[in-house]
Amino acid sequence: MPLDYGVPRKRRSLRGLWLGIVPGAALVATVLAWNLTSHRRLELAQGWVGDRPGCPTISAAAYAAKGYAAHEQGVVYDQVLLARQFGHVMCKDVDTRGGAGLLTHPVCQFTGPTALRVKAGASEAFFEPGVGQVATVSVEHGQAQCALGGKFTPLSGPG
Repeated sequence: MPLDYGVPRKRRSLRGLWLGIVPGAALVATVLAWNLTSHRRLELAQGWVGDRPGCPTISAAAYAAKGYAAHEQGVVYDQVLLARQFGHVMCKDVDTRGGAGLLTHPVCQFTGPTALRVKAGASEAFFEPGVGQVATVSVEHGQAQCALGGKFTPLSGPG
């Protein structure tokens, strides 16, 4: 039986393709929305995000003049240097607003740091939350923000 290449094929409908793409896209959008809202709820409940008053800022000269630089304890998290005077620190990557749950930025909570120095790339910021005051530092797009409060309490040892 000879092959006849001169006969045009019947044109296929794209209806089947669209019936697969539209529900698939809706499912992906639903999963992303659920992911974002569930992460935000958890981060809010754990005290990583929230609306709180800002920490008082100080200049680099005032930070050095008060002797903070001589006694600071530093930690590097996600290429951000976070230095404190006292207390404990705990850090986490938190979802970035407007990132649909796909982008994160570092957030650290401190128990009574007295003073903080945050260096992210070329940017450096100094904060003075005060003695015994819990503080939360967030670094988005290379800019540090400090807020008073948070839910971080250091874990007690065994026993």
